[in-house]
Amino acid sequence: MTNKLLASNRIRKVLVELILDIAKNLKMPVIAEGVETERQLAMLKDAGCDLVQGYYFSRPVPPEEFEKFIESEKRG
Repeated sequence: MTNKLLASNRIRKVLVELILDIAKNLKMPVIAEGVETERQLAMLKDAGCDLVQGYYFSRPVPPEEFEKFIESEKRG
């Protein structure tokens, strides 16, 4: 990784941590949207994010298929 990319990743991490700190101080839950990679998920979990969603877990599911999708996920 280049120094510029490393610096950019550090800045993103600090911004996420600041947002989470503000939300915690306001006693508000946080939902991170747009999680696409395992690395993003790990960073958000480490930072204390409450909930996450994004393509890492599933593409968008139409409402009429949502219940079937949830049931299939429960079965594994």
